[in-house]
Amino acid sequence: MTKWLYLVIASGLEVAWAIGLKCASSLAEWVVTLVCIVGSFLFLVMATKRLGASTSYVFFVTFGTIGTYILDTVWFGKPFSAVAAVAIAVVLFCIVQIKREVKE
Repeated sequence: MTKWLYLVIASGLEVAWAIGLKCASSLAEWVVTLVCIVGSFLFLVMATKRLGASTSYVFFVTFGTIGTYILDTVWFGKPFSAVAAVAIAVVLFCIVQIKREVKE
């Protein structure tokens, strides 16, 4: 279970640094963004050592992308379309199928 927690933390930090790249304007904000980048990759490395590269990276990128898209929509007013909703649903379906195939 810890390996999946590492992956969730890595993905959450990925979302944080992606938003940080958009918003950071002061030195302190850039430092926080950099800490999120480093933390994200450290947690990804820990997850990868336990889950394997392909599984870890697929989940990391997927959850980071979806999380960033949702926050971009909620916080910055990016339009959310039916096509985006369907695409997210399809990606999540695929991720669930991959998770079911991973032998723990």
